[in-house]
Amino acid sequence: MIQLLQNHNVDIRVFGCKPYQSRGGRGLVRLNSNENMDDILNEIRSHKDVVRASFSRESDQAVMGEVIIDKCAACNALKQSDCFMFSSKSGGEGWLEWAVAAESNSAIHDLVYLLGKNKCEVQLTRVSGSSGASGLTLRQEEILQFAYSNGYYEYPRRVNLSALSRIYDVSPSTMSEILRAGQRRIFSEYFGVQPL
Repeated sequence: MIQLLQNHNVDIRVFGCKPYQSRGGRGLVRLNSNENMDDILNEIRSHKDVVRASFSRESDQAVMGEVIIDKCAACNALKQSDCFMFSSKSGGEGWLEWAVAAESNSAIHDLVYLLGKNKCEVQLTRVSGSSGASGLTLRQEEILQFAYSNGYYEYPRRVNLSALSRIYDVSPSTMSEILRAGQRRIFSEYFGVQPL
């Protein structure tokens, strides 16, 4: 994935990562790019370590699918650790930013060590408590992440409030309040001020 980031202007999101055989990994991936998506997908499929890559088009610029990699130093480090990577997104200059969960801070530091040992360049940027630095409840975090990943915040929206309400079995007004409360908490953390 790092090579893909270096060769193309592409936004990569990975939702979960599971081990594959002894040294590989598999993950649900969403790609978004203004470049020719067929060229990007062909480059992924033709990579020597990719076992299988299957995608569904969301639009001309976005696809979602599963990628299975036979050899992945980062996946191998993750498998050896007591951490779980629940999401990853592309950052600037060819970096992937991981969000991981662990029972303790020492498990996170062990993962950083294992990544370095597996010749991955790594930088720990933040460690936060179980509710996250934003103070989101688990329910808010789950719903906001799902809404974001499925295009609620895009224009035009790919999923609307009614659909989110049906998926989570709540009324539209309750869903609207869950989204607003979560957004307030995120904005409060980002801007470093509490709303008046």
